Amino acid sequence: MRAVSLVVLTAACAASAAVAQHLPADTLPPVTVSVTRADLPLARLPFAVAVVQKQDFAPGRPTWGLDEALAGVPGVYAANRYNFSLDQRLSIRGFGSRSAFAVRGVKILIDGIPQTLPDGQGQLTHLELGATDRIEVLRGSASALYGNASGGVISIWTDPTPPARRSGEVRVVAGTFDRHLDRTWSKWQTTMRSRVGGSGGVTITASHLAYEGERDHSAADLRALGARLRMPFGPTWSLTALADVGDQPRADNPGALNLGELRSNRDTVPPVNLATHAGKDVLQGQAGATLRGKFASGDEASVTLFGLGRDLKNPQTFAYIRVRRTAYGTRAVFTRRGGGVTAGIDLQRQRDDRANFGNVRGAPDTVRSLDQLERVTEVGPFVQAVTDLTARTTLTAGLRYDRVSFDVGDRLVGDSSVNLKYRNDSGRRVMAALSGSLGATLRASDAVTVYASTGSSFETPTTTELANRPDTAGGFNTGLSPQRAWTYEVGARGRRWEVAVYQADVRNELVSFEIAGSPGRRFFRNAGSARHRGVELAAATTLLRGVDLHVTWTYSDFRYRRYAFTAGGTNHVLDGRRLPGVPEQTLRLALRARPASFRGGWGEIETQHASGYAVDDTLSRETAPWWVTNLRLGWDGPHLAPFVAVQNAFNRKYVGSVVINAAAGRYYEPAPGRNLLVGLTLGAGR
Repeated sequence: MRAVSLVVLTAACAASAAVAQHLPADTLPPVTVSVTRADLPLARLPFAVAVVQKQDFAPGRPTWGLDEALAGVPGVYAANRYNFSLDQRLSIRGFGSRSAFAVRGVKILIDGIPQTLPDGQGQLTHLELGATDRIEVLRGSASALYGNASGGVISIWTDPTPPARRSGEVRVVAGTFDRHLDRTWSKWQTTMRSRVGGSGGVTITASHLAYEGERDHSAADLRALGARLRMPFGPTWSLTALADVGDQPRADNPGALNLGELRSNRDTVPPVNLATHAGKDVLQGQAGATLRGKFASGDEASVTLFGLGRDLKNPQTFAYIRVRRTAYGTRAVFTRRGGGVTAGIDLQRQRDDRANFGNVRGAPDTVRSLDQLERVTEVGPFVQAVTDLTARTTLTAGLRYDRVSFDVGDRLVGDSSVNLKYRNDSGRRVMAALSGSLGATLRASDAVTVYASTGSSFETPTTTELANRPDTAGGFNTGLSPQRAWTYEVGARGRRWEVAVYQADVRNELVSFEIAGSPGRRFFRNAGSARHRGVELAAATTLLRGVDLHVTWTYSDFRYRRYAFTAGGTNHVLDGRRLPGVPEQTLRLALRARPASFRGGWGEIETQHASGYAVDDTLSRETAPWWVTNLRLGWDGPHLAPFVAVQNAFNRKYVGSVVINAAAGRYYEPAPGRNLLVGLTLGAGR
């Protein structure tokens, strides 16, 4: 059955691609991307890169998270927990799927500013998806470009165009859940744009989401404020400055369910989550500036400075966690004319002031189980060369050295207020790697590019993963090593289609698990080796004038090659077993209609499918496969744009995400049933 579906879907996508290839040459202009750290045409790059424009993800959507924007990108699996106390479980080609919170294994940038910290974790507290103009996604080995990331890069950009005149808009969306009509949510977002000087511009965006989820204990209050200033200095130099603040004074954590709870009442919450008031209260701010210039020779240079602050209060079922974080860094890049050679260096430093207390009904008690100061320093020089061997053949090579230093200072030792006798868990770990990539592209025609590439990647455990030790001691887990991978890939793309086939050989795959004595707390170990294989297809075609069909299909075969461990007196040998957390197949079909005869009216039918997947390394437990259909209708007028949407129109009961290797069988994070939303955008000067 799997082989039949593979053949059928491949044929369908190939047919769509063939139709798209014969569209007029001016249907889509050549695409230039910056995710490779040099503004280069996509046709010259030997990587799997997708560009998602705002019109592909903004209309008729709630703009809660990245899953709405990345659903049409093959190889990307964004599992929505519908739990705002935890980030979505975002993975590229399986890397990052172990994440219990935040983003792992994937590098995230907003307007060129890193959201991923030196230790490899990224948190998007201050991201406002509604303010995004486009998203560039690089899938596959990216360490030669960015370091400390196995899966790839997601580069998010706001609109860089200075406004022609002062303008503004307000977007209001509200929705309700079918099973609980009294549980509603609402979001407003306002954006103001103005010119500065003769040719500069400033944009200010504010938003607020008030969310009462379908599940018990899942309410959230999210606020975001962002500003962008873009100023040219003469014909060759420009300055871009940004500031973002994200405030989440409330984000309840409903927790995951076991199979019995899932079947009896999907909206319930484990009693321990209620008793401990599990959730988070977080305030995060970031600022950065980039000075970019172009010399008379055609060479370009840029320097970026940035800083971040985060204050987290995180009552969990096993502890009350308090983290005060600061991070800062700089990036300098120099590019020879036409992107021939790009060289630069990344410097980042992170400081976490971490303390764990007992949790008494959502408040910290006076007993500390952990109190330490963690510092991480990353240094990463890199170089990339792009050269045209012939008029149609381009060779790309990259090299990067990463040195990540972890330091921990244990503050429990010698503290008379602590009754227990603690050993000194202070220490230092250094993780370093040399990463490289090599690839070639062949422009077979003006519409078709064929490429092949190989590259290595490097991913350290995060500070949280290092600090969470099964023996409950402080300091860092000395037995946890960085994950390394080597990826091979071939692919082809045209103006409206792409296909990629890859294999990644992984050493020391980082695996998350829970233990019965501390349910809800995530621990980590290394598997000996694993293999990630996959096929990725995406295509779009015009069926009728103003009516487009978009198809995305991903096949994933991720398996342990060598993995054995002992737990609870039982020896487990998992060689050849599938990795949990990612479906073998995902499929998305989207039919969009915007005929000129509708005079601004539009409609979309979107259907998404995921096959079942394992939730535990050692047990034969899987999620059920699911299909979900979303309907959207709207009208875009000159100053008014209303819309209505029905998500999960057929009220399918499915699991949106899972907690891999959970204790007590609490794997399942259910998605909402049918839910309705309506929205309206009012614009002045739109």
